[in-house]
Amino acid sequence: MTKEQLYTEYAGYHQDIRNRRAHAAGIPLIVLGLLGVFSLLRIGPVDLAVVAAVAVLLYYVATDARGALISAVVFAFLYGIAMRLPWEVNVGAFILGWAFQLVGHRFEGNKPKFMENMVYLLIAPLYFFQEFFDLLIQPRRAT
Repeated sequence: MTKEQLYTEYAGYHQDIRNRRAHAAGIPLIVLGLLGVFSLLRIGPVDLAVVAAVAVLLYYVATDARGALISAVVFAFLYGIAMRLPWEVNVGAFILGWAFQLVGHRFEGNKPKFMENMVYLLIAPLYFFQEFFDLLIQPRRAT
């Protein structure tokens, strides 16, 4: 699938503003939690969080280079935070993030897109981190 097809499919499951806000909170929490827990597992001198992040970012580069760059910055930021948190907090962030996702989809009235295709577990951060970045750089309208 092309980036446009992936994003169009994904966006179709995230139209309700409450769902979008739940994802805006939940996705960073899930990524934070995963990075924190994976950082505890090591392959030699490298923790699994770095290995996983690099693997995901390589997929992102193949899908959307701009989104990969934005995601790399967000991953690095979240990794820096996760490394300083106790593992229990990282696990809690992961669980809370998924709770936000499930509540958001309850508002939307549909199931999460990854239930149809697991690739959307990877697309979610790429899509939402880019969308958040775009909101940050949008020129403000005069009121």
